[in-house]
Amino acid sequence: MKIAILGGTGDIGEGLALRLALKHDVIIGSRDEAKAKEAAENYNKVLKEHGRRGGIKGMSNPAATKSADVVVLAVKYDYMLSTIESIWDDLGRKIVITPIVPMSKTALCAYTPPEPGSASRQLCAVLPPEIRIVSTFHTLPAPRLADLSDPLGFDLIVCADDEEAKMIAMKLAEDLGGVRALDGGSLEEAKLVEALTPLLINLAIKNKMKPLSLKFL
Repeated sequence: MKIAILGGTGDIGEGLALRLALKHDVIIGSRDEAKAKEAAENYNKVLKEHGRRGGIKGMSNPAATKSADVVVLAVKYDYMLSTIESIWDDLGRKIVITPIVPMSKTALCAYTPPEPGSASRQLCAVLPPEIRIVSTFHTLPAPRLADLSDPLGFDLIVCADDEEAKMIAMKLAEDLGGVRALDGGSLEEAKLVEALTPLLINLAIKNKMKPLSLKFL
């Protein structure tokens, strides 16, 4: 499967690219094509250091979107709508995965959902109905994800209105290695999952812990 990770030069994008590239064709997307190509080159070097094939490509966001089957919006909430606008003509009927969390941060983080109730619901409001939106990857700890020697061992919650798209996203989540994907219901439940990210960040800050994730027992 061809997967475009828009914002793939960022923290969460790096880990997703490295791990998904072990089983899929990964394309790094960025507003700056040169930056995307540089990141792809660096990620391929990491893969080769771990004895894995290095086939990640770097492109502009529109080109990456056009080339992919699945698009991951690994961008900050502030850039969500402008990114969508830049790839609008290349989306077709693709699956769009959003790990985006609208939040503010001072000493601690606060969940700041938009009018529709969540970033996922806001995407539903602006994207054509044929685009299948999946909400997941929110609670991935970026440093551990980018460390290919880390066995991970945590759970991800996946929400979507389209069951086929949800199943595809759950399979991609488990392709990260050491991750169990759990069906979190429809996109209406996405607001509950998005809110977990600032909670986990705050717990780590207040208790002087490394980035936290979830494991349900």
